[in-house]
Amino acid sequence: MRKTIWITLLTLAAVTGWFAPAPEAHAIDPVTIAILAPAAMRMAETAQPYVIQGMLGGARGLAQIGMAAFKILYIPWGVVECTLGLPFGGLSPGIANICEGSMAPFELVFHTIMFPARCFGVDV
Repeated sequence: MRKTIWITLLTLAAVTGWFAPAPEAHAIDPVTIAILAPAAMRMAETAQPYVIQGMLGGARGLAQIGMAAFKILYIPWGVVECTLGLPFGGLSPGIANICEGSMAPFELVFHTIMFPARCFGVDV
């Protein structure tokens, strides 16, 4: 039993990186920074439209995830409409809300999985 515990602890330590050394920081001299700054600015100007497009796609993806999460609340609202709103003709809209709310978890999973793709500009 003790051997199994030690093997498990050593495996956990190796997998999580307890024995890995900490990365060391190296200073860059000011001359190197002065030489590389103009090149970095040109690359940043070139990449700017793509970064903005990715941020806008990510924002749209987050909005879709939020709407899908909110649509899950249609299930209890549909149940209330089917039960308490039955005398007032709420059966048909209640069933429609229950059906739409039942599809919401699948939409939520789909939009969550597609979120990284939307951040790269794929609009699905």
